[in-house]
Amino acid sequence: MFKPIADLPIGAVGFEAHGCVTDADRTSVFEPTIEWALEQTDKVRLLYVATGDFDGYERGAAYDDGVFGTRHFTDFDRIAFVADDGPYARSVAALDGLMPASVRVFAPADVGEAKAWLTA
Repeated sequence: MFKPIADLPIGAVGFEAHGCVTDADRTSVFEPTIEWALEQTDKVRLLYVATGDFDGYERGAAYDDGVFGTRHFTDFDRIAFVADDGPYARSVAALDGLMPASVRVFAPADVGEAKAWLTA
């Protein structure tokens, strides 16, 4: 499930990922929010927080998320990913340099720093 993060600057959107993220979460929460942000600004700054109870994606949802990402490959300016050290954080860190957006991984205790980095 995605829970939107409020009080971010214009052009920045954020989500907390809880439990198992489903295709419905992506199509009803994530995608419309990104589309809305793109109406407000040319480039989106994304804060993605993988909470301690995040269990990953439902079968097929990660692939569909990737397809959505390729359609918007150049629409992101910065992506701040917040997670405990583990497979999700390492996977996102590996993407840095492969995407046109700046990508940075933060520890959960550093979510404030992640928000500040998005607006820098």
